[in-house]
Amino acid sequence: QENKQTNNLTTITTDVLSNTHNRFHPINNIPLLTIFNTIHKTMASDDLPSYCRVDEDQWNTLPASATAFVELLDLPKVHPRCLDDFVERFSNPIPIPDEEMHMNMHTHMHADDNFYERTDGIGSRIVTILYQILPPLMAMGELWIRLFACVIAPLVATMLLSKVLSSSSKSKSKDVDNVNVNDKDDANARKIERRWFMLSVLGMLASAVQLTDTMYVQEYGRWNGSILLAVTSLLSTRLAVSQFQIYKSKTIVAVIAVLSLSGYLVSISERSESSVYGDPALDVATIQSGLYLSTNNTLMTRVAELWPEEERTYAPYPLGASPLPTGDSRTGIPFLVNAAPHQEYHRVWAQSSVDDEAVAIDMAFPNDGHSDTKPVYFILHGLNGGSHEEYVREFVVRRVKEGSTCMVMIARGLADTPVFGFDVFHGARVTDVHDASRYIRNALGQNQILAGVGYSMGAIILSNYLARYGEDVHLDSGMAVSGGLDLREMYNSYRSQRLWQPMLAQTLLEYFVLDKFEGRFRQRLTKEQFLALLRSKSVSEVDVRGIVSYNGFRDVMHYYKEMSAIGKRNNHE
Repeated sequence: QENKQTNNLTTITTDVLSNTHNRFHPINNIPLLTIFNTIHKTMASDDLPSYCRVDEDQWNTLPASATAFVELLDLPKVHPRCLDDFVERFSNPIPIPDEEMHMNMHTHMHADDNFYERTDGIGSRIVTILYQILPPLMAMGELWIRLFACVIAPLVATMLLSKVLSSSSKSKSKDVDNVNVNDKDDANARKIERRWFMLSVLGMLASAVQLTDTMYVQEYGRWNGSILLAVTSLLSTRLAVSQFQIYKSKTIVAVIAVLSLSGYLVSISERSESSVYGDPALDVATIQSGLYLSTNNTLMTRVAELWPEEERTYAPYPLGASPLPTGDSRTGIPFLVNAAPHQEYHRVWAQSSVDDEAVAIDMAFPNDGHSDTKPVYFILHGLNGGSHEEYVREFVVRRVKEGSTCMVMIARGLADTPVFGFDVFHGARVTDVHDASRYIRNALGQNQILAGVGYSMGAIILSNYLARYGEDVHLDSGMAVSGGLDLREMYNSYRSQRLWQPMLAQTLLEYFVLDKFEGRFRQRLTKEQFLALLRSKSVSEVDVRGIVSYNGFRDVMHYYKEMSAIGKRNNHE
């Protein structure tokens, strides 16, 4: 077919696109993938998909030692489906689902017969849009208050105190900020009252956060928040009674509401609960920070002996990681104010041993090339991430400066990588990690350390991989950053579902479900299931409504059990 004229090739292409429900060409019984490969050979390099392109100029800049390491890896620089011998090695290619073949990749809209939401009416579509917009906005607003509550509450209390004292000393005179009966209809007076009313409510809410929020309570106890809430409530009431006319009753109602809500949250969080996390008001920590190990494990006992306690202790500051007051601020504020430098990668592809898919491995080398004595780091990114994420780049840049090579495995179908069958990414799959780390291990020098590092979802997968493969793992060590050992407990972590997960869920739905794999999800889910998936407010709801059914898990607890390093134990054991 390589000798056919261009017009004949166009005819074949059109015929294929109109018959994508068949695995083979209806006339010549030719595998579709063979036809696609033939098309790729006749196309210019710029017209090829990104996973079939190679920038030789970039590869030519590698030092000789890095080039030699790449040769030892013996991995292709393009996706295996772009190679000539792919069909010979894998004789049962899976075609892309019909819906995705017919989808306009620029508008992400399907044909009318598939885009069933159009028949549900504009009301249903508006509801879906609200589900996708409001939870992230509400989560972001609440998160900002919680991040800066330690600053907002005392600042507002100080301003209210200054206002009350100033007004008391000038009770006989009228200034621009005072409001009396004659001024209650004045627009300027109304604005002044509104400003102080909103400031009072903000101060009380920030104080209530410090009284009830998990992070603040675990750091400082209840007294700090209790005192601030009492002070801001009293000052707000005093200001409303003595000076407000229009917002007097509203302020008193707000004070009663905030105090009632705070009291309720405190009371239920102090109850005895069987769950590890207690209650949604306060996720009570049941395990103290420290180094946990089995004294029967001689290797880990020796590690503990060589690891000074002061170098593995996070509190009190300055030995700790950050002077910021809570875990939220230690996570969010550095991410906002710091930027990781640019990092250049070279990509190879690792073929899966269990199916026809492949994962990308982005490699970063030191300026002087690959060292066969320095540790090599195998990095797993978080959900919705990739090698471009700042937390990954920050780690890679530091390790590369130390002379180590870093290898970032892009999870199946995430970032800019394709999946050709139905087995898209889910958090319980560890075979890709095993395959990718095996290729790297085989290319390393004798006694060279291969260290695994996982962030968030990558940390969950790394821990699960180490636990499931045991002595068969290809890594010498593993560091899980902000992951989890039992994801079944996270299903009860309401704070995370309300504050952090809505933003992640929105990105997951937009870029993973809709932009890339919408056709596949529509084929495996019912209409009702897919609509419920689009209206998911958290990652947990995405798992319940989409991932579980799509991948054939019994329920979400089965999925989380398979995802967890200690998934075989009973809950709360």
